[in-house]
Amino acid sequence: MLLGILLMILTLYGLLLFWIVNEKLKETGVLIREVGRKLEEVEKKLSLLLESGDEGGENTSREAVEEHFSFRLLQREKKEEKGE
Repeated sequence: MLLGILLMILTLYGLLLFWIVNEKLKETGVLIREVGRKLEEVEKKLSLLLESGDEGGENTSREAVEEHFSFRLLQREKKEEKGE
């Protein structure tokens, strides 16, 4: 009898742990999808920046623009998201 009660308690505890882990995995999946979506947006903006060239209007090679690119644009976007 005591062994049966112990077995039921362990089974319920295992089910509870499974449920908690499952919920955490769902939350993690949602966060990963959100980060992936934001990464795609950043890639689009970066490609537009690289296509536009320097601020002075000069057309330079892609490597030169990548060397001079600063993260001010990304920092500005991050501040705008926090302000929302």
